[in-house]
Amino acid sequence: MVVIAFATCRDQPALQPDDAPIAAALGALGAEVLAIPWNGPFEPFTACDLVAVRSTWDYAETPELFLEWLKQLEAWPVPVTNAPSLMRWNARKTYLLDLAARGAPLAPTRLVPPAASAIVAAMTELGLDEAVVKPVFGAGASGLSIVRRDDAAGVAAAADKLGYDGLVQPLVPEIRTVGEASLTFVGDAFSHAAIKRAPDGSILIHAEHGGSTAPFTPTAEQQQVARDVLRMLPEPADYARVDLVPTAGGVVLMEVELIEPELFVLHGDGAPERFARFLVERAQR
Repeated sequence: MVVIAFATCRDQPALQPDDAPIAAALGALGAEVLAIPWNGPFEPFTACDLVAVRSTWDYAETPELFLEWLKQLEAWPVPVTNAPSLMRWNARKTYLLDLAARGAPLAPTRLVPPAASAIVAAMTELGLDEAVVKPVFGAGASGLSIVRRDDAAGVAAAADKLGYDGLVQPLVPEIRTVGEASLTFVGDAFSHAAIKRAPDGSILIHAEHGGSTAPFTPTAEQQQVARDVLRMLPEPADYARVDLVPTAGGVVLMEVELIEPELFVLHGDGAPERFARFLVERAQR
């Protein structure tokens, strides 16, 4: 029997609702799934045929420890998906600047230290009166702020909230009106997509902030942009979620999730089974 570890986290050690259908599909294929927190004992991972990093959602709180854990995985002769080297690149949001340099359609973005003066200088350089500021290590909307250049107290609070270096970007208004499309790929094959929408007056699309998701059919252009972005990665991904915002001026890249993406498999016909087959094949290579 193939034994597959779903790496979780100590705060939420059980399988997440998005992963339960995948685990059920794996069971139907004769595989066993073990939910193992990444920040617990390492030994349970060594008894598995594959480690799939699925809901390590607290890693941004202790990124140095997470990067050390990736080194442990890399040193152990058990396949990991995605590759630890690719996850290490993806863990720091400066990967977006790498992709922009390769031609990805990222909104104008500046890297800043956690200082109010640096945030204001970046906004001035970008010609922004309002901006989104987010830390280079962060999951979901943790550490994210929306600031106005003339609000000194708000900018100072955003700098204090960062904790690490941060990215300054324009607020893409279509996040509020259209939403953010998440396209999931298994290998280089498109699997399915979902649209994430924020509650009225917010840009926070995650469920814990009142956001909602629904099935989504991406256009040919949106699929092509996502494929182009995946070809820009430093190495091929086993699976990926590419987050895009459709705007009047074209598609804008928001994130490429390669570590612990929620895959929204319930919004894709046959998606749990597709991902389960991939995991079994990956474990048996």
